[in-house]
Amino acid sequence: MAKEYISEVLSFAYAPGWWAMEKDERESKLAELSSKLKSWGISSNAIKAGLYDSLRSDSDLLFWLMCEDPKKILAAKLMIEESLSGYVTGRTGFLSVYPSSKEKPGPDGKDYFVAYPMSKRPDWYLQGMEESKRIVADHVKIAVESSHNKGITSYTTKSFGIADYEFVVIYEIPDIFEWVAVTEELRSAEARKWITNEAPILTGIRMDV
Repeated sequence: MAKEYISEVLSFAYAPGWWAMEKDERESKLAELSSKLKSWGISSNAIKAGLYDSLRSDSDLLFWLMCEDPKKILAAKLMIEESLSGYVTGRTGFLSVYPSSKEKPGPDGKDYFVAYPMSKRPDWYLQGMEESKRIVADHVKIAVESSHNKGITSYTTKSFGIADYEFVVIYEIPDIFEWVAVTEELRSAEARKWITNEAPILTGIRMDV
């Protein structure tokens, strides 16, 4: 039986105190945090416990947490904040649910991570279900059949009633240049007419601790 998962993406920026430490101290603290995150993933039976260096100019660290129990997500969030207390400030965070109708997320392994919130115009939900399915299918077809899609994995999670947006779209990608090309192709999809927000986009590189 398919299961539902809570997903949370968190971003942080390093505070001045972080850079006041010696390099080996910073590396040690990140290694300790990575170890705690892995332990949390095992004890919580988590699907995702990812740690990334952020490519955005306004943040430095990204986390992607996904498991069945919202309380365990909260425990991980508090563990991260406690471990980095005084060294980081919180930036953007995305909370969402991965529906049970979707395939179970696969294991980590891709080098790059992209996540962003998304909302649609009200009239999207007022059109017939068959028409909505057709438009979404066309959108997916463009992405899947793109010559630049070389191993991109996507997750569409829902945030209705629990956040200030309707969806969080998350991607694990092997090549950031190919990803940009696929995204550019998707700009011609009919589904674009209903999108009202896709910001802020968070992009990271898997951290090698």
